[in-house]
Amino acid sequence: MRRLAAALKSCHQVAISPYWGPMEQHLRAETTRRGRLMVQGGVEALLRSLHPMAVWNAPVLEIPGYRPVLQREIDFRLAGRPFVLAPSVFCVPVPQLFAGPENDTVVMVYPALHDTVDAAPLWAPSAPAGHVSASVPPALSALLGRTRAVVLCVIADHPACTTTQLARWAGVSPASASEHATTLRKAGLTALTRERKEALHTLTHLGLTLLNTNGSAQPRA
Repeated sequence: MRRLAAALKSCHQVAISPYWGPMEQHLRAETTRRGRLMVQGGVEALLRSLHPMAVWNAPVLEIPGYRPVLQREIDFRLAGRPFVLAPSVFCVPVPQLFAGPENDTVVMVYPALHDTVDAAPLWAPSAPAGHVSASVPPALSALLGRTRAVVLCVIADHPACTTTQLARWAGVSPASASEHATTLRKAGLTALTRERKEALHTLTHLGLTLLNTNGSAQPRA
């Protein structure tokens, strides 16, 4: 058991830890996006958004190509049981279903990369503390000031980032990151959503327009 624990720890240090920052940010953005769909359109909109990996034909959610891995069941009848959607960056292309004993939660693990145009940034090592991951157009620095421009670009490059992540990627203190993010939000350039106790920062359409018209090398989407 000690050898197994040591091997798992070594595997985590090599295969997970260096890339966890981008992966965590991507997963947070994914859960935030799905959550907004449910808030705006209800459970129906959320389940429809899973197409094509899962097809919602009310009242049945179908998974094309599903083959049980650890479960013997092909059909899962919720009958009032909780149903949890769990995005994963390691999931196979076809979602997998897991359930405990009767009346326990049914979990659908689905690939969070299925609609990602470029997943390469997920496998790039996390930027060290104090390292600015965003390229800052000179015109934007002149308009907003260097630090505030960096904060805006970091939010653009890391949608749904927390204040702690924003501070780390921008190379500033959490208090400074919060102050600049508040100023940008009051100017209508960013928006703030909350997931449990964490604040998530995203770019608004106005912020995106500002970035794309102030000397960015590439338009941000």
